[in-house]
Amino acid sequence: MPDSIISIRHLAKRFGHFEAVKDLSLEVHPGDVYGFLGPNGAGKSTTMRCMLSLIKPDRGGIQLFGKNLQQERSAILARVGCLIEKPDFYKFLSAYRNLDLFANISGKPSTKKEIYEMLEFVGLQGREKDKVGGFSHGMRQRLGIAQTLLHNPDLIVLDEPTTGLDPQGIIDMRNLILRLKTEQHKTIVFSSHNLSEVEILCNRMVIIHQGKNIVEGSVQELLNEQEQVIRVQTDSGFLDAALTLCHTLPKTSHTKKLGLDGFEVSMAKSDIPAFNQALVSAGIPVYSVETKRKLEDYFINLLHA
Repeated sequence: MPDSIISIRHLAKRFGHFEAVKDLSLEVHPGDVYGFLGPNGAGKSTTMRCMLSLIKPDRGGIQLFGKNLQQERSAILARVGCLIEKPDFYKFLSAYRNLDLFANISGKPSTKKEIYEMLEFVGLQGREKDKVGGFSHGMRQRLGIAQTLLHNPDLIVLDEPTTGLDPQGIIDMRNLILRLKTEQHKTIVFSSHNLSEVEILCNRMVIIHQGKNIVEGSVQELLNEQEQVIRVQTDSGFLDAALTLCHTLPKTSHTKKLGLDGFEVSMAKSDIPAFNQALVSAGIPVYSVETKRKLEDYFINLLHA
């Protein structure tokens, strides 16, 4: 197996006068759950479409599985499953019949047993014979995942798979992505606006802004470089005393008042218990201590650097 499942070098794509992607490079390794982060218009979807040969880049090189995409397109795409935007199905056909048709169109027909097993894997057991027109958005998303898995791909590409889902649907999709990694050992690339989702699911990520990758690497290593941001709620009458105490503690920094009864302060994760104890020992009531989403702060700081 090659060292990189995906290798993109100096990718560029322009639409008229708008340069959607500018000299972008990245690497996806075998077994990665790789997150694409960036605001709308950053170039995430354009990069994915170039990677899947849906649009042709203006310049740059793309290799998947160690092979050149332009030279070996058919062999490469036979090993890729993708869900770009919302999946489209025949609404008056059943879930089973839709998958059966797509499997035959792909050139790799599946048995009835295989299709039923795939529907069970994505949580649609018992709905195999129901018409897709009656499915919720979340159920269609899961059916879309089932469709991408029919030919047993090595790489799965998901473009904003949780968009439009309710909270339970987001949890279901998150668990499904984890199962794709742990049970089916797939390499997964997905874009998301949900930063905590990327922090939970991904081991590696890239942050894209204005068509360029700002940073790429291990999620854990990138976040370990950042201080922990703590939000503390106390009594309004003790807030000034708490802020004064924070300024005297040697391992805290960047203290900021939040409303009438709360504040933020930065410190290492290992120092949080001692910090909480110092507040309580000083007679300052602590009603809650919670961490901000680290990845959100890191993301925002990079975009405004």
